[in-house]
Amino acid sequence: MTLRMDYFRKYILERSPTSYETLMEKDWAYIARREYYWDVTLRSVGDALFAGNLAAAARMFMVKRFVVWPVFPVGIITYFYRNHDLFWFHNKKFFDMCNLGEQYEIGLERNKTLKQCNELLDREDF
Repeated sequence: MTLRMDYFRKYILERSPTSYETLMEKDWAYIARREYYWDVTLRSVGDALFAGNLAAAARMFMVKRFVVWPVFPVGIITYFYRNHDLFWFHNKKFFDMCNLGEQYEIGLERNKTLKQCNELLDREDF
């Protein structure tokens, strides 16, 4: 699981899609990065806003006056927790999106990572 997440961070998130040589790699790197943005980043922001507002409402109900401060610490903590959790949940989908073939850099490195994962699990494919 961690190997797949590290692969996606290294080859998709930390590199610009324009840094790849072929059009196919550029397109799939862009699509994978966009999927990450929608499935992980924006959903984490939404969950953080919801949790922060829920905490603020609960605190207002407890003290019977207007307070806003719970939004920020609860929201920040929730964002980082959900970001990691959603990346963990979607990493198989992101990893499979990079299956382009051995002739492309993304596909070659993905297959190396897959082979390493298979050796660790002593399986043919997971």
